Amino acid sequence: MTEHVNIYTIDLPDRTVEIAPRSGGHETATAAVLDEGTYVESTGVSAQSFDVDVTFNGDRRATWHADALETLGNNPAIGVLPLGGSTHAGVDGYYVASSTRRDPRLAEPPGADLAASDATESVTLTLERAGTRKRHVLAVKTAPSQPDPGHPFGNDTDAIVGLPADARRVRIVDATSSPTERERPTPVATVDAEHGAVDLFDATAEAIDEPVYLFDLDYDLQGDVDPGVWDTYGQADRLDEDGVVSWGRVFATAHDFSGSVVCENGLLRVTIDEPTNADETASLDVEEYDADADAWTTVALPEYSADLDTDWQPTDVDLTHIGQASVRAQVEFEAVAGDQEGDVYALDVELERGRSELEVWIPESVDEAIPADLKTMLEPIAATNQVDSGAEQGLVAREEVRL
Repeated sequence: MTEHVNIYTIDLPDRTVEIAPRSGGHETATAAVLDEGTYVESTGVSAQSFDVDVTFNGDRRATWHADALETLGNNPAIGVLPLGGSTHAGVDGYYVASSTRRDPRLAEPPGADLAASDATESVTLTLERAGTRKRHVLAVKTAPSQPDPGHPFGNDTDAIVGLPADARRVRIVDATSSPTERERPTPVATVDAEHGAVDLFDATAEAIDEPVYLFDLDYDLQGDVDPGVWDTYGQADRLDEDGVVSWGRVFATAHDFSGSVVCENGLLRVTIDEPTNADETASLDVEEYDADADAWTTVALPEYSADLDTDWQPTDVDLTHIGQASVRAQVEFEAVAGDQEGDVYALDVELERGRSELEVWIPESVDEAIPADLKTMLEPIAATNQVDSGAEQGLVAREEVRL
């Protein structure tokens, strides 16, 4: 059957998607423990299993979108994928990609001119049904802690957790298996991101310690306000003049970037251009979303010569986590000019759902303080909270969180 469906953040038009049932499938079940992500195991029970065949046609952007779909299916941090928008009864639900296959058929000629390129790729995902919204609930586990050595940007002690404002039946429990407490939390604020509103909760102020936030959300709304990573592939803007997406989503931490690295959550966009053999210059650019103007505006950072005595530039982005609640990386900076020329310094950074600031942490193994000018450069965008929420999103069976 031909379908127009959404798989997490990827919208698949009906002209390119074929869904074929498979025999011999087995039902999957998600474990209740979220300590290391969402676990999936076979129950040995016959259940729905589909081959989703997607064909991407057009210019070279087809290869970027094919890569995104393939790596989404292989991302362990997003182990269970919501599929929505199907016109066939009983198809929408939560699925596990048990296998992925990519067929790069055509991509020519080389060069930066998209209009002159032609590409065709196909991706096949074998999806095994993991459940439905009536059998499972979304869960954000928290573990508020104060990292050591932390950071010098402030002393706030809240641990903000962002949930989609469209979420229904938001509750907190004290465990993801046999909980003894359940409360209805109240958001401390609501923010308007580019693709929807986000309710903010303070995990340290709840009636339950280390709360687990449970909620329900339509399949086709899941991912709208989640943080994400993009590869610009050398394109200046995310959308071209026709409104077509010109960047590629990144779901693999091992992705080799062809363009700039972009981490954004609909409120804050951090773009890092790493140096290459062809171009040794690097840059850090930041934008914030203006909901009133429905536009992105530049955040001015202190600059070398005008404001700083040392020119600190990002030389490497090491992605460590691409999940639904946050994206994390370690960024290495090098002093390329000025008083501390030749020095290098690494920082752990995290962008969470609903946060308009970047969390910046000194790695646990580092004893030296952040260099003064590097600290000054990052202050306009650095979060001031000293507590890490430890938020991780997964899926749990309703039977595990019943009182």
